[in-house]
Amino acid sequence: MDKPVSKKASNNNSKKILAILIACGVAGVVYAASNTTNSTGKTYNVATQNLVISKVTQAQFAEFLPLRGVVEPEDTIFIDAIDGGRVEEVFVQEGAIVEQGQKVLKLSNTNLQLNVLAREAEVSEQINNMRNTRLALEQNQLKLKRDVIELDFEVLRLEKRFARNKTLIGKKLISTQAFENVQDELAFQLKYRETVKESQEKEALLQTQQLEQLAQSIKTLESNLSISRASLDKLVIRVPSAGQLTFLDAKVGESKRNGERLGQVDLIEQYKVSAQVDEFYISRVNKGQTASFTLNQENHQLTIAKVYPGIDNGKFKVDFLLSDTKSVKQLRLGQSLQLKFNLSSSESKLQIANGGFMQNTAGSWAFIIDPSSNTATKRNIRLGRKNPQAIEVLSGLQAGDQVITSSYASFADAEQLNLSAAD
Repeated sequence: MDKPVSKKASNNNSKKILAILIACGVAGVVYAASNTTNSTGKTYNVATQNLVISKVTQAQFAEFLPLRGVVEPEDTIFIDAIDGGRVEEVFVQEGAIVEQGQKVLKLSNTNLQLNVLAREAEVSEQINNMRNTRLALEQNQLKLKRDVIELDFEVLRLEKRFARNKTLIGKKLISTQAFENVQDELAFQLKYRETVKESQEKEALLQTQQLEQLAQSIKTLESNLSISRASLDKLVIRVPSAGQLTFLDAKVGESKRNGERLGQVDLIEQYKVSAQVDEFYISRVNKGQTASFTLNQENHQLTIAKVYPGIDNGKFKVDFLLSDTKSVKQLRLGQSLQLKFNLSSSESKLQIANGGFMQNTAGSWAFIIDPSSNTATKRNIRLGRKNPQAIEVLSGLQAGDQVITSSYASFADAEQLNLSAAD
């Protein structure tokens, strides 16, 4: 038998249904607000275990650049074949420590040897011809001196004869004609002697100049002859400086061309460290700046000795010199070193740890954590210099602030983050 439903029961059921609907609506709104928008923008729920949180601190800060350096010899000297030839003998092998002037290898060159012999014969003949010419000039000078001596004797004889005839003509013991003949002959010999002496002086000056030119020519020819002979000595290749023979390309029986590279000697008394630097820093890198590296738990200092002007594939080369000899003994050619290149001096600065957030914000803003509400809010900041570990804070942050420094890739468009521990 059916019972009639009272009006009061029907109203109670309607109120319950309405309450359930209102509760569902409120829950939906809350859920949507947590992952969509609030009054200021989007809000995300983020687990703290997926974040890197760093504290803003006041500490010593220095801008530095990590570089990969390679140990190289301070200088390299190349060994070339000045005159080509056939390799007859190799005295040392690659990697050997050599002394200055030590023999490396010996070449043979038949054509060069024949040419040198021919040049020696030619030069020797020219030297002999010039010596004969010089001898003839010297003999001509002696002949002129003899002529002057003979003229002096003739003048002296005529002067005595003229003096005697002058006495005799006064006593009228000789004729006037005989006296005048002696007088005229004496005058002629005096003039002739002066002319010969003048000619002799000019001839002597000319011959002296010729002899000086001949002496210089002989000296030049002898020098050329020495050069020709030295070219034979250069067939024995010697080390130009002490060091390590790190490269040698020569085998017995092999032919080498003129000027061909045979090997190289590295000067290993002092090493340098070369590194490639990004062209972005080219205006901030100068000679005299310092860098450091750690080897066997010891810190070693380096100083820039040379900055190369050329740029290759966006990088330029820098050479560092080691400050102490102790570190040189611990290094090996070709060894790689992790360098810390100082771009600024160390000073106390407000700073934050470097992290992935820089890729998303370019340092213009960051999420700052509010520990009291377990939220992180977006805040505009201004950052300055940086190194691989830290970034200088210019404004927007204070010491003690907690900043999310990991990547913002998954919530870069948010204005606020609700932080929660992992389940």
